[in-house]
Amino acid sequence: MRTSSCVAALLASTFTNAAAVIIPRQSKPKTQVSETLYQELLYYGRYAPTYPEAPCQNPPSNTVVQGFANSNPDTEMTLFRSDTDRELVMAFPGTASLGDLLTDLGSIMVPYNSSGIYCPDCKVHAGVLNAWNGIEPQAKEVLDQAIAQYPNYKFVIVGHSLGAAIAQFAYNGLASQGYKIRAAYTYGQFRVGNPAFADLVDKLSGSSDTCVGNYHRVTHADDGVPQILTTQEGYRHPRNEYWFEAGPGNNSAVTTTFQCHGQEPTDCNYSQFAIGVVGINLAHIKYPGVNIVGCGGFGPLVGTELPF
Repeated sequence: MRTSSCVAALLASTFTNAAAVIIPRQSKPKTQVSETLYQELLYYGRYAPTYPEAPCQNPPSNTVVQGFANSNPDTEMTLFRSDTDRELVMAFPGTASLGDLLTDLGSIMVPYNSSGIYCPDCKVHAGVLNAWNGIEPQAKEVLDQAIAQYPNYKFVIVGHSLGAAIAQFAYNGLASQGYKIRAAYTYGQFRVGNPAFADLVDKLSGSSDTCVGNYHRVTHADDGVPQILTTQEGYRHPRNEYWFEAGPGNNSAVTTTFQCHGQEPTDCNYSQFAIGVVGINLAHIKYPGVNIVGCGGFGPLVGTELPF
């Protein structure tokens, strides 16, 4: 899998709302991704909705469950191991219980108090912060055991929807504590912090106007979930959006997949929000590479992933 020179430098240095008023932090228009990166975005999407108790598990072949963690408020994490890729993948699924739903709804902003983090100006989504703080000790224990067994394996973080939001906190916290993260991939992530938080993510990922960094925030067509908490409410996305432009029912392709530049780019997923698309829809459920439909996405709450 790809590692840019910017990422290599980073790894060497550390082990239903009304339309928002966007303040663009965009350096240039969207650009088509490479075939290598396109395949990478598809590949890691297969980890996003998977966890041991799910009715459908769909990680890439030759992948095994290395460990599992869960905590109140009903947060789940699976650590997968791929001996083919010599990689450990920490995956967070989307909403799967009533407790998860309450996490989604806990959108009041609070100070960013979490292990390894010093950001006095950061304000973040209370529910997601509590979810990560609750599972962090178990997650680190599982990860530390795996790293001890496989010290030369790379480490990747993945999540979908609520799991994507938790994955962002996992990325920040673990990177700040010296864990070497090769990359992170989030799919259908809603905003979880203020501008200072977005700047912190960019700093940790090594993202700038000249460097792509190793954090990939993947969006799809007119998926409304990335826009449900708005900039008017004080939230902001970090850099490094990657947009599958082709919607459900259309064949995804490298020619319709783009890297979107700067914070809050207006020519990718937000361009759909600007015409009135918001919230959970088919594009959120059917990401290229992510298998939720057919995995109990509309079944009972407990033990089943809901589409957000």
